Amino acid sequence: MVQVQELVIKNAVVRTVDARDSVHSAVLLRDGRIAAVGTEGEVRAAAARDAEIFDANGRTVVPGFIDAHNHMSIAAFDPVSVDCSTPPMTTMDEVLTAIEAHCKNLPTGQWARGFGFHMTKISEMRNPTRYELDEVAPHNPFFLSDASCHAGFANSAALEAVGISACTPEPWGGEIERDSKGVPTGVLLEAAMNLVQSASWEDYAERDWDTAVDLLEAKARDYLAVGLTGIGDACVTQKAAELYRRADASGRLPLTLQQLHGGDHFFAQQDLRRTDIVDRIHRADSHMLRSGTMKIFVDRAFPDGPAIHKLHDGCTQHVGTNFYNPREVHDLATQASGLGIDLAIHGMGNCAVDAVADAYETVRRRTGEDTILRLEHAFVAEPAQASRLAGLGIDLVANPGLAHTWGDVFTEWRGDDQKHLRVLPVRSMIDAGVRVSFASDHPCGIYSPAEIMWNAVARRHYTGAYIDPEEAVTAAEALRAYTINPAHASGRAHEEGSIEVGKRANILVLDRDPLTCPTDDLRFLTVDRTYVDGEMVYQRQEQNATV
Repeated sequence: MVQVQELVIKNAVVRTVDARDSVHSAVLLRDGRIAAVGTEGEVRAAAARDAEIFDANGRTVVPGFIDAHNHMSIAAFDPVSVDCSTPPMTTMDEVLTAIEAHCKNLPTGQWARGFGFHMTKISEMRNPTRYELDEVAPHNPFFLSDASCHAGFANSAALEAVGISACTPEPWGGEIERDSKGVPTGVLLEAAMNLVQSASWEDYAERDWDTAVDLLEAKARDYLAVGLTGIGDACVTQKAAELYRRADASGRLPLTLQQLHGGDHFFAQQDLRRTDIVDRIHRADSHMLRSGTMKIFVDRAFPDGPAIHKLHDGCTQHVGTNFYNPREVHDLATQASGLGIDLAIHGMGNCAVDAVADAYETVRRRTGEDTILRLEHAFVAEPAQASRLAGLGIDLVANPGLAHTWGDVFTEWRGDDQKHLRVLPVRSMIDAGVRVSFASDHPCGIYSPAEIMWNAVARRHYTGAYIDPEEAVTAAEALRAYTINPAHASGRAHEEGSIEVGKRANILVLDRDPLTCPTDDLRFLTVDRTYVDGEMVYQRQEQNATV
């Protein structure tokens, strides 16, 4: 880490991403803030004589990227979990072998977790059973998260540890898959995995909080290396909030972090009658750690996809499963806004998008124009919905990077002959005037902003197929969607997201200009330097000998 009182960056293409998309050649950082931006002469005139000078040699400087919808508290434990990612794994045997190799040296009774698996990406096209997981993890409760984070797979020890048996009723918002005799198979859908998800995550965190903070900081450093200077964790439980507080209190949260609060568990039903949850949401902000926002899930991925209205012979057919009905979404949203709580509402299908818009119409009318109202995802939505979202001033936090790995699934959810629906209709949203932010949803997808911006422009699945290419955006729009737009969606546009005098000096030095490089080169964009509050928190190794 390198921190100086004043730093002049000269000979650069400084893309400010301000209201005019101004471009300059130099910028001055002073005491953690942007002190001047303009020509080299203008910036040098504003700097002290002893200011440090960095010659960017024509490289591009942009605001730090902000990933407004990430699951950092989950992804932090990936290095000490089993990587079951499919691809590159292509068979069930490969997945089970990896789990066995990981678990064989663990202490008996210690929880183990796996991540990255999805049945559509292996040759068998099925999920593992509890009995298969028993064989490869015979001495440990084991939980494998689906790559979507909307399902999980548990062995017998894990099910027993949280009391899931043939006698367990179906939970709110979830489904326990059972065999013909009513015995759980180990497949847990949506809120049915809450207890296992929480028990395993909390075991990882609470067995050594210091190590947990180490892992969280290491994940933050990974993010800084790809240019992320701000994150929104899109479902923070009570224990995850404690992990963030510990990291922040010890000075080990090196990027800004907004918490979108959930309940006791990942898919827990929100209950604003509980003062402990309201107090957690209202906890005072620090310089790096933010609160004040609640996450609401509207629709589910499993067992039958998100809440979608399809059209057949002029009639509307509802498919998919909701967590809440539209009236419940409305009541939760208005109750939260009445308590001064900001909202980020997950809606994947067009039916869910309508429910969110209905709720937000009431909230907007009651709270005025300044309230931030966020819609997360809109994986399968209608271009026709865009004008209403724009009129209500709703921020869409979209995930175009998921088209690369999940585009085939989203297309299947949409179905055939549904011309009113598009997969990730971000072009339509932007054209209608919706402020759109891009986000990773990591670990459900890659976290590299370069890759995600590229996919928003290229709209290609990893097989090479195009995913609704008419919804592609420009590179300039992609840059705004990773900087000033998510800063606004996170309530921080007054302090970051653009390179303007007075804002925090959260900036990047890039190896190429994302607005002028060829489209297929955009995904290989590399961050040479990352600054947070004027401190250089990341420097690419290749640069050490020359700058």
